[in-house]
Amino acid sequence: MAAPLGGRYRLVMSGGAVIAIRRKRLVRKFREAGATDSAHAVTLESLGERRSWIFDQMVRAGVFGPTRDGRYFMDEQAATEFMHRIRMRAIMAAGIGVLVLLVLWACGFFGR
Repeated sequence: MAAPLGGRYRLVMSGGAVIAIRRKRLVRKFREAGATDSAHAVTLESLGERRSWIFDQMVRAGVFGPTRDGRYFMDEQAATEFMHRIRMRAIMAAGIGVLVLLVLWACGFFGR
């Protein structure tokens, strides 16, 4: 959905969509840099990124590992598993939302 902004149009996205895009971008940048082991670790600055709560969450999940000198590398398997878990959570949340709407509709909440 596009919304006018000062004569221009910009894409309006949900917070969840923005977070998903940032996670995918981080994974892509580490892959493109070849930073998939500690010997090839990079700084966030060299990738044009800054530290954020999204990055910190992925570090806690084991997707990105720090080195002693402040660089980071990506664990490919952990990244794949993390992204899969996140995707499954989103699917479950959407399914629950649809179920709730169906129950409300069946109970006549929306009027007939």
